[in-house]
Amino acid sequence: MMEEEKYSPKFLNWVRTVVDAVSINAYETMVVPGMLQTPAYARALYEVRVPAYEPEEIDRYVEVRLELQAVLDRKPRPTVSYVVEEAALQRPIGGDAVLKEQLAHLLESVRTRNHLTVQVMPTHRPVHAGLHGALQLLSTAKGRNLGFAEGQGGDTLISKPEEVNRLIDLFGVLRAQALSPWESAALIERMAAKL
Repeated sequence: MMEEEKYSPKFLNWVRTVVDAVSINAYETMVVPGMLQTPAYARALYEVRVPAYEPEEIDRYVEVRLELQAVLDRKPRPTVSYVVEEAALQRPIGGDAVLKEQLAHLLESVRTRNHLTVQVMPTHRPVHAGLHGALQLLSTAKGRNLGFAEGQGGDTLISKPEEVNRLIDLFGVLRAQALSPWESAALIERMAAKL
């Protein structure tokens, strides 16, 4: 089990629930989802943070990010679906080489894990249900649904059923507005080829 002192108190309950979730869904607006980040990409994200982290903090956060990725391969495997903004996949955090490696890793992840779906939300869309920001959803083995939102003002765990149900509906609309998983993979492949 991951060491508890590595997590902020606000994030710890969410992490504990993610580790045992039967389904994980998220809409990402700015970066590649943490569960799918390469070490170089994760490090680059922490290195550009304002205010800056100390080098040992960066090391610790990258380690935590990579440990959490084990959730994707645990058994029983959770069903995992992401909708990611096209702009997030174009942002060269860490430089073009880091981004190219990240896009290749993303493609490999969706091709080798049949329980993982990634859909790209194209920048050029006349309608968009996700203009209020990123969101994360999960379901537990006991049938509990939870949401989590990260923002400039802090992290929010969402547990009221009516609020979580609204986010579940919103995520369904986002998936319908995004490219299909196959179209998304083709777009990611084209983006990587240009780097």
